[in-house]
Amino acid sequence: MAYLSFNESFNSNLKFTTDGSEENDDMLKKDLPLRYNWSIWEQIMQTNEKGAAYSDATHKVASFSTVQSFWKLWNHMPQPSELLEQKRMVREQPDGLHVIDAVMIFRENIRPEWEDKMNAAGGHFQFQLKPNIGGGQVDEYWNNLVLGMIGATIEPANMITGIRLVDKLSGPRAAGVIRLEIWFTNYEDSAAVAALKKNLEKCMATRLDGAVGTAPKCETKAHATPGKH
Repeated sequence: MAYLSFNESFNSNLKFTTDGSEENDDMLKKDLPLRYNWSIWEQIMQTNEKGAAYSDATHKVASFSTVQSFWKLWNHMPQPSELLEQKRMVREQPDGLHVIDAVMIFRENIRPEWEDKMNAAGGHFQFQLKPNIGGGQVDEYWNNLVLGMIGATIEPANMITGIRLVDKLSGPRAAGVIRLEIWFTNYEDSAAVAALKKNLEKCMATRLDGAVGTAPKCETKAHATPGKH
């Protein structure tokens, strides 16, 4: 089975093309703006030092606002399946290599923190993906969510504030899973949250051929009380 993965280990023969029409070619030459502007963040593995704050470990690394600028960045970012190959995400800095615990994409001017005003009264949907489902499936879930989020096709799109990919496979807080989180605002609007969850799961489980598979178990977490990210 083919998965929506950009890891060539899975889909070396998979090619994405347009229909080649002149209209499409002309359209692709123009900047295609996204509904929202987005920023990519990284979370560096925190030390066990007292006073080490979550906010100190998060760093914004890039921003994008068009389809083209997204793909320029996305083509150089690792797929989660690579974590299943005993690899770690790392960032080289002046003081050496730092392990990256999480990659995050959030709307511009929204920090990937519960304390941000757009997240404080919100929550997140959480998916714990075990390695035995396979790297191709992990990638497809992740890519579907990211593309659905930035393309504003998961309604109500205005509720979504961002997404996190958290490496929980190894390290001091290992749980043997890759964790995906979709953050949203306005947790108390239960009808909107339920609609968002339903549409999110459908997007996540959609296969390349358009068939809808099964989404993994979803946990819904509120941000009203401080906790670990």
